[in-house]
Amino acid sequence: MRKLFWVFAGIMMLAALGNIIGGTDTPATASVTPGTQAVRVGVPEAPRFDATLYVAASSLNLREAPSTNGRVLASLKHDTKVMAGERRSGWGLVSANGQVGWVSAQSLSGTPAARAAPAISVPARNQPGYGVVQRQSEASCPSRRYCTQIDSCEEARWYLANCSWGHRLDGDNDGVPCEALCR
Repeated sequence: MRKLFWVFAGIMMLAALGNIIGGTDTPATASVTPGTQAVRVGVPEAPRFDATLYVAASSLNLREAPSTNGRVLASLKHDTKVMAGERRSGWGLVSANGQVGWVSAQSLSGTPAARAAPAISVPARNQPGYGVVQRQSEASCPSRRYCTQIDSCEEARWYLANCSWGHRLDGDNDGVPCEALCR
């Protein structure tokens, strides 16, 4: 009788140890009482983010719930790239900067805002200031370093006068940049 007890106790301990180490094989459904219907255990589905959008507003609150009453989790800056998923009553579920939350769907855009080229004001030949060199830092000069990237003679002259690399636009050193544009 003692042998049988120890065999049974050993089997029970191995079973308990297996559950601790390997987890349990609990099914997704469980019976409440014998003779009644099975009850389904709800396992939430992970949200799907299938669109890349950009914040069109100057700033946009990322909220915990799809409501203006939802707690603000973060503030997203203009042109922040977000992954968008579910939409609900004018709100969109997004993932941005490692956080998931709700934003106003009307404040999202399919494309980033156009990066406007800096305005270039070059005095005409007959105006005072024509040809005056106004050196600026390399960071303030756009990166259009080839004549094929430049739209007008005035723009080429501005680069020649104001950018440290502008001399490259005047291949023959005659003071006229991009000869094809400035004939």
